[in-house]
Amino acid sequence: MNNPLIAEVAADVLGSASPEPADEALPALWSTVVELDWPLVSIDEDSAGAGGTLDDLLTLISAVAGSGISLPLAEAAVARWALVDSGHDPAGLVVPASADAEGALHDVPWARHAQHLVVWREQSAPLLVDLAESRIERSTNLAGEPRDTVVLPESGGVALPQAPSRPEMLARAALLNAAGIVGAARGAHEITRAHVTQRHQFGRPLIAVKSVASALATMRTDLVSAEAALGRAREAHERDDAETLLAGTATAKIRAARAATSIARNAHQLHGAMGVTQEHSLHHVTRKLWAWRDEHGSERSWAIWLGREARALGEDALWTDLTAGA
Repeated sequence: MNNPLIAEVAADVLGSASPEPADEALPALWSTVVELDWPLVSIDEDSAGAGGTLDDLLTLISAVAGSGISLPLAEAAVARWALVDSGHDPAGLVVPASADAEGALHDVPWARHAQHLVVWREQSAPLLVDLAESRIERSTNLAGEPRDTVVLPESGGVALPQAPSRPEMLARAALLNAAGIVGAARGAHEITRAHVTQRHQFGRPLIAVKSVASALATMRTDLVSAEAALGRAREAHERDDAETLLAGTATAKIRAARAATSIARNAHQLHGAMGVTQEHSLHHVTRKLWAWRDEHGSERSWAIWLGREARALGEDALWTDLTAGA
């Protein structure tokens, strides 16, 4: 996430907005994001995308997360990426969904506000499904974002044989999820740094207390580690390097999830009870950290996968995969 121009544009767009409930309607900012084609960033213009790079898309997702605003940007970006060259360009919000072994669709992001789903099943090609005749049972994640159960009609849907496979979709979704976590973690760190710098106790700023400075430094260290892992994973995705793509994604997701836990804990400890209230900006970014760290594969599930890869390929091979330059 190294594009300062994209970060500046995102800051201008997000600057005047504030977090809104997403139960009954999409946040008002979403229409602006769609008009700016943010869900189509990183897709070639020849394929009806907005152009730009994967780094640009990760920068936008990170910026939205760091603002504390909930938007279905990562989800829409995954779905639109899957539809490239499919010959289908449905109107409205399209989000991805993974069916479980029984074919059920649980925790579908933003389904109540979507018009179509791209559904990945266990053994068959993905489907593009119109949600008009589907039944949606509402639920939310810890951040208050829609995570619904969708019951589809017995038949229907358009097969997408050219769409990415389920593992490819999972890797893309996990990468974008890690970018969101890093963005929310960066937001929590910045809010906390401002708090301990500006707030005084016994005639000196909180940052002058050694334990406070140490906790803030720990937050920064966790953030930098997660950013580095995300950058390495992004390079593997840009190269479309099958040998390193999943290992890089697993590492980015593991580091992001660990940073989420550590940074949220330290941020609230340094704020005392202040950051817990819904009116405080810290509330919105740490709830995202707690919600997103287990989505698209938990830290534990990715660590188990990475451990098995290490055992199968050997330590040297895994180290080469994770550290090889572009």
